[in-house]
Amino acid sequence: MTHQVTATSNIDFNATGVDEILQNVAFILSTFVISCPFYRDLGLRFDTLPPFQLVKRRNTARLLESLQRFVPRAIIIDVDYVGDAYVGKLEPVVKVIVNE
Repeated sequence: MTHQVTATSNIDFNATGVDEILQNVAFILSTFVISCPFYRDLGLRFDTLPPFQLVKRRNTARLLESLQRFVPRAIIIDVDYVGDAYVGKLEPVVKVIVNE
């Protein structure tokens, strides 16, 4: 089953199974690099300077690397972005299959 995941600010500390994995993906999507003590490389580092296609490719590569490292049970199917790179706002939307 494919799930669509975006950044989140709500955390369910009792999540288990598929919900836990999806929440972990959403947490990484909402966390910027250097913002977590003791895990300075957890999260994403986004570029927002044009050209837009280059920005998407670079951010997607970083996103895939981070998710494969910290959430190996999530298999990434597709990455898309909502927002405008010229304004400096890109929000990743990730399609995931959970490997249990």
